[in-house]
Amino acid sequence: MLRDLVCPVSAERLNKRACRVGAILTAALLVLFFMTSWWPVIAFVVLDYVIRVFTKQTAPVALLAHGIVRALRIAPVAMDKAPKVFAWRVGFLLAVATAALLPFSLTASRYVALALAAFNVLDGVCNVCVGCIIYTYFILPRVRPAGAT
Repeated sequence: MLRDLVCPVSAERLNKRACRVGAILTAALLVLFFMTSWWPVIAFVVLDYVIRVFTKQTAPVALLAHGIVRALRIAPVAMDKAPKVFAWRVGFLLAVATAALLPFSLTASRYVALALAAFNVLDGVCNVCVGCIIYTYFILPRVRPAGAT
């Protein structure tokens, strides 16, 4: 199943190892929010996703992840940026949903954050991109007719 995933493609590159460290850091922040319900944590996560998705600047979590990878002298591995951008957009939507639910249902907000944390753990630890799964099975069939190559 995972071998059959199709992801968007671009010529821009990212350091895959730094991205995976960033995903783990984001998951840790989301678990912190789940455990404490402290709103500044989710506000920071939303801000981080806003920077990733809507600007060319490097997001705070990405800066920290790059610093960790450099400090540990882990060699970079290049990867296509497009799948990450799509995954960040999905993450942005879930982070905004978490923040938007906060005034109405703390429980719902916490569990949306936990789901996003799980997606980040899958990416960071297991190298499984939920964004690619969503793209392959939900987006691609709607933008490309069946049987088209």
